[in-house]
Order: sequence, then structure tokens, then C-alpha cells
Amino acid sequence: MAKWCDVCDRPVDGDVCEMCGNSVQEPEREPVPLRWRFFVVATAIYLIWRLYQLISWLAH
Repeated sequence: MAKWCDVCDRPVDGDVCEMCGNSVQEPEREPVPLRWRFFVVATAIYLIWRLYQLISWLAH
């Protein structure tokens, strides 16, 4: 992820913003919320079930 200057509201390549001179820190990554993990797992289970239904329908 690119570093971001909050004062200038623009991406920065180095450790110091070229426009305002403020030091820029590495952004912290936030963990994925539990409800999104549940959504992905539920979607995968649903798609696997529908694929199973399709295969059994084609087999008959």
C-alpha cells in the first residue's frame, strides 16, 4: 500500500511529504470483520451446494 499524507490528501513515495514537509507513517492494515468472513464462507458453501445440484441434475 502506498503511504498517504493526511494533510495534503495525496499519496507519498518517501517518508516525508514533498508538498507540506510532514512525516508520513506506514498505514496500518485493519483486519477483515468477522461478518465478511462469515459471508465468504456462506457464499462458498452455497455455491458448492448449487454445483452439486447441477451435477446431480445432469446425471439423471
